[in-house]
Amino acid sequence: MPIKNREVYLQGMSACCSAGISVDEMFSSTLLGRTGVKKHQGFLDNEELSAIGKIDSNCSFNELMIEKVEEILEHSELEDFTNTFLAIGTSVGGMAWAEKQFIKDSGSYKNIKLEKQSIYSISHTLNQKFNFKDSITFSTACTSSSNAIVFAKELIEAGAYDTVLVLGADSISYTTVNGFNALGVLSFEISTPFDAHRTGMNVAEGIGAVLFGVQPSWIKLAGVGCSSDAYNITNPHPDGNGAKLAMKNALKSAKLSANQIDYINAHGTGTVANDSSEGKAIVELFPDRPYVGSTKSITGHTLGACGAIEVILSAMVLEQQIVPSNFNLKEEELESLNLPKNNIKKKIEFVLSNAFAFGGNNVSLILQKVKNEN
Repeated sequence: MPIKNREVYLQGMSACCSAGISVDEMFSSTLLGRTGVKKHQGFLDNEELSAIGKIDSNCSFNELMIEKVEEILEHSELEDFTNTFLAIGTSVGGMAWAEKQFIKDSGSYKNIKLEKQSIYSISHTLNQKFNFKDSITFSTACTSSSNAIVFAKELIEAGAYDTVLVLGADSISYTTVNGFNALGVLSFEISTPFDAHRTGMNVAEGIGAVLFGVQPSWIKLAGVGCSSDAYNITNPHPDGNGAKLAMKNALKSAKLSANQIDYINAHGTGTVANDSSEGKAIVELFPDRPYVGSTKSITGHTLGACGAIEVILSAMVLEQQIVPSNFNLKEEELESLNLPKNNIKKKIEFVLSNAFAFGGNNVSLILQKVKNEN
């Protein structure tokens, strides 16, 4: 009989994005208000400058992914990943590679390889290097790696695996940048989530790797909550119904009341529709007004990777007991939201991290500080 209802802990984490090439650098940028979003040319059809988040590295995206997974292995108690499940979260897979190859070959598809182009290209790359026990890829837009984390918790609780590595990864793609531009939600300046005068989001790339397991550690994955409201193909419900249900389900999963949440890492994309609906949901569900913040003005919106990356940032909030300020926030749209404009040192036990996606796919995750890391 499988062991059921085991507790799930963070065993290791590694990340890189435009705001830093390590977890420490990324969190330092968050606290210092050092954004990784810059203006770049060559990603829009009309050659306009676009404000996006690109990783500052001479390594290829695949090399960076392998490096981040190697860091996890190096700092874990595992000898290898042969008994570890790999759960990938990505929205574009190998699309960026395929685009570059297509352009290089003057519009020919002859050298496009399925294993490098498909949504499964990331797991293919990592399995060639590390030989995981098995793997799966989630592609649910901006909740991709959050759904991978939910699945990791289910696998470990059921006793199917003792360790699951979740890797959220998305690289900058011409298709993605132009797609969000066509929707009219791309900002040409650094995004300002929850600001009354916000103009949109910044597409970004990033990699977040989190090892989950049964060995007790300093952070526990206390609860997960999902919902699917299917209100609209791209817009969330204006009253935040789906967001509210996902957060309620996460609280129920963690056996917590709303007043026990100390900080909410909001999805906070900087678009008019998302921030309004998420803000309303938070105000209604959390009358005690926990601190709320979005880190996407620092990291950009890393799409399918944002769930994993923001769980890592949430874990750092718990480790260092610091609530980050909302960088670039000037005038709050919803005054009922508790949006700090300065870093705040305080006791923090529970952090809730949101990720919401097209089609009304919503995921909320709750982390708990268990003990000091040593």
